Amino acid sequence: MDTRDEGQETGAPPAGLPSGHGAAGAAAARQPGRALTLAGQPLTGRATAGLALLAAALLAAGAVRFGWSALLPAYCYLALVSIPLAVIDARSGRLPDRLTLPSYPIALALLGGAALAVPQGGEHYLGALLGLAACVLFYGVLWLISPASIGLGDVKLAGVLGLCLGWFGARATLAGLLGGFVLAAVAGVILIAARRATRKTHIPFGPFMLAATLAVLLTPALSG
Repeated sequence: MDTRDEGQETGAPPAGLPSGHGAAGAAAARQPGRALTLAGQPLTGRATAGLALLAAALLAAGAVRFGWSALLPAYCYLALVSIPLAVIDARSGRLPDRLTLPSYPIALALLGGAALAVPQGGEHYLGALLGLAACVLFYGVLWLISPASIGLGDVKLAGVLGLCLGWFGARATLAGLLGGFVLAAVAGVILIAARRATRKTHIPFGPFMLAATLAVLLTPALSG
């Protein structure tokens, strides 16, 4: 049974497979105030500008995809919180509770507001709740089976992503779930081919979960 702090990830699989933690994650857990600097490495001006451009691109893509609809605030929140989550996980191997846990009530409230403004909003909201349950159950089972491969932080993040995916139905939820693993596998192959990693290299999984979810939400064929 895992006895680590609840905010710390657990597990770190080979390249191309999901990861939840590492030595850097443990160090960051002891120094929570430094997590946003990527385990003691502050963001450079160029990196900050790049992240700002990424945020602007994601918001613009959301405005094109959803227009000025009631769903746009929920998408914008997810897009904006995804950036620090992905960066922190990539550098420290952690998905901090201070970002994932508050995202539950925020996403529930934003989607609840959307449910009041769109046709069949109640059905969509129920789908979001089912998506939350399905994703937490899926990742929770993986964590119980192999805590060295899936971190508890991944399980917590999965529920938030499941809320947003579930709004659009089972197809979007399944695509988001599988997409994270596909992206992680592709990244692992590329890193190995470039000799930047080996089969035993550990990579975080959170960025791939987030990227897959945003890709599904922005693809009408999957979330239409």
